[in-house]
Amino acid sequence: MSVYAKDRKTTKLQYIVTAQKLQVAVIQYLMNDNHVPKKWRYMLAQDAILKVSELLDNVVASNTIFPNTEEKLTLRKKYLQQALINCYQLENKMLCMVRTIQSVNAENLKQITSLLFDEVNLIKGANQNAKIISA
Repeated sequence: MSVYAKDRKTTKLQYIVTAQKLQVAVIQYLMNDNHVPKKWRYMLAQDAILKVSELLDNVVASNTIFPNTEEKLTLRKKYLQQALINCYQLENKMLCMVRTIQSVNAENLKQITSLLFDEVNLIKGANQNAKIISA
């Protein structure tokens, strides 16, 4: 059974899907010669790609933990907090590129910016809604 797009709501795991979309968008953007010249890739783009990959690793790691004890809940929240930190670090790396590379500007970063802000809000929501689940 399918659901119309207008009737779809965000799922509890939407932050993982958004992180995956963000990773693809960042890699495609940074590996495009029209946006980031090759001479800047090693210095700036490589760090941003590593950071978005770390973000995805942290959200996936948080999802692998079943929070049925206080310790597991704390560990899950720790991974979500680290993912949130990764979002802000990625934002800083992208802002550095805007300031440094002439072909990178806020106008052509709209998709990445939108996904990044969505991811921050989804992670904050997941962190606030995390609770102990009894088996």
